[in-house]
Parts: sequence; structure tokens; C-alpha cells
Amino acid sequence: MAELTRDEMRERLGNIDQIRDIIFGAQLREYDNRFDKIESEVSMLQQDIQDRVEQLKTVFSTELRTTVDSLDKKIKTLTVNTQEDSADFRQQLDRLNRKFSGNIDSLNSDLEKQTNALRDELGQTRDSLQDDVRGLRTQVLDELERRFSMLKDVKVSRYDMAEILFELGMRLKGSEFVPELKEAATTNDGSQVIFPEIS
Repeated sequence: MAELTRDEMRERLGNIDQIRDIIFGAQLREYDNRFDKIESEVSMLQQDIQDRVEQLKTVFSTELRTTVDSLDKKIKTLTVNTQEDSADFRQQLDRLNRKFSGNIDSLNSDLEKQTNALRDELGQTRDSLQDDVRGLRTQVLDELERRFSMLKDVKVSRYDMAEILFELGMRLKGSEFVPELKEAATTNDGSQVIFPEIS
């Protein structure tokens, strides 16, 4: 079999294309139309999806921005409220500290004044009692001196002297004087010995 020349090969191939076009042409065109239609629908679908994605992006971005702004405002409000509450608490604490410090200083001052007043009163009472004791001692000594001087003039029995001294001791001690001793205070000559009143 002789080899085909190029021109013959082209001619035969051209005929094959024509044959193929005659046999499969309608189906190929239908497939091409379907592919074009599918590509167009896919393209439209892609565009629609892309538009929806962009729309969702915009909506989500807007909602996210709104939410972030709202949270930011809430955080700022909470921060401001917290700072205000902290400042209020601090002021209340300072007021309480000042109040308690003032009360403690006032109590210390009042206590010191009362202590000084009590100390002065005790000192005055002590001085008054010492003056009373001195006065009483002077009275007793004066009365004893007077009685002793009276003893020089009036004779008293030992028993009567013991009763007199006993009564004087009882009065100095603060005990009540026994009524029977008053009779013993009378001297033998009928004159009564006068005892000083001990308060």
C-alpha cells in the first residue's frame, strides 16, 4: 500500500470532519448549547452567591460593628459607673474616717476633761477632808486641854475618867454612844462633863 501524501491526508481528514459533523453535529451543538447555558447559569449562580456573600458580609459587618460599639459603650458606662462608685465609696470611707477620728478625738478630749475634773474634785475633797481632820484634831486637842484644865479644878474618879475616855474613843471611832455612859459622864459633885460633838 502506497503512502498517502499530505494533501490526500488533509482531504481525507476534512471528509472525516464533515462526516463527523453530519453524524454528531446536532448533538454536539446541543451539548455546546447546554454547556453554554450551564456555564451561564453557573456564572449567574456564582454572581448571586458572591452578591449574597457580600450582602451577608455587609450585614454581619454592620451588626458586628453595632455590637462592638454597643459593648464598647457598655464597657465605658460600666467603667464610668465603677469609677463613680469607687469615688463615692472612697468619699464615704474618708467621711467615716474623719467622723470616727473626730469622735475619738472628742471622746479623748471629754475623757481628759472629766479625768482632770475628777482629779481636781478628788484633790479638793482630799484637801477639805484634811482640813476637817486638822480642825477635828484641833477641836479634840482643845477640848482635851480644856478638860484637863477642868480636871485640875474638879476631881474625877478613875472609873468616871475611864468612862469619859471610852465615850471619847467611841465618838472618834464613829460608833453610837451607849446611853448608860452618859450617867457616868456626870462628876461626883453633880456637874456634867461636856464632850465635843464629833461629826
